[in-house]
Amino acid sequence: MKKMMCIMVLVCMSIGAVFAQAKPAETKPAGGEKAAEETTAASKSGAKNAIALDVFQLTKGFIISDSDNDFRVFITSSSYERLIASNFSLGADLDFYYYGFSGASGYYFSLAAEGRYYPLSENFEKLFLGTTLGVNMLSLDGSTKPEEGGFTGLITSLKAGYKVITAKNIYLEPSLAYVLSKSSLVSELFGFSMGTPLGWNGGLRIGYAF
Repeated sequence: MKKMMCIMVLVCMSIGAVFAQAKPAETKPAGGEKAAEETTAASKSGAKNAIALDVFQLTKGFIISDSDNDFRVFITSSSYERLIASNFSLGADLDFYYYGFSGASGYYFSLAAEGRYYPLSENFEKLFLGTTLGVNMLSLDGSTKPEEGGFTGLITSLKAGYKVITAKNIYLEPSLAYVLSKSSLVSELFGFSMGTPLGWNGGLRIGYAF
């Protein structure tokens, strides 16, 4: 009897060890395969941060530049964003423009905090509504004085857009914003903005979520 009990204990221990090593079956979310497909890319990857460049702003400098008239423009617009709570993110936008024309040069710089709300996703995906607030400045030949064409001041905007994150965490983000900022006398004379464009502006960011 004792021998039989020992054999049964050994068999039970062996069976238990086999089940412990077996990989647990994946559980499907409520709603079946369709609900599983609707799981967002950000939630799958666990991404909470994102960095990006604005393609529209980057190519704008090449379009505006005119080599025949010795007018050169370089524009870059970058951003960082972090998911701080479900549906909400906080980040920063950095813009830098360089201008060279007719023996003179200048630059535009802005740094703004940006808050966003994502109503369709607990992560930072799909439709978003956001606002920015920061500071900006335009310097021409080293001067930011208004009488010499420069300025310093505040910049703010309201923005709406849509973020699509792929399986490899690369994302595209088209957006539309309404920007309020100071402008300069030089901008009015030349007929275009020397800094961030005022009024309605479109954007297309390409970035990486991690």
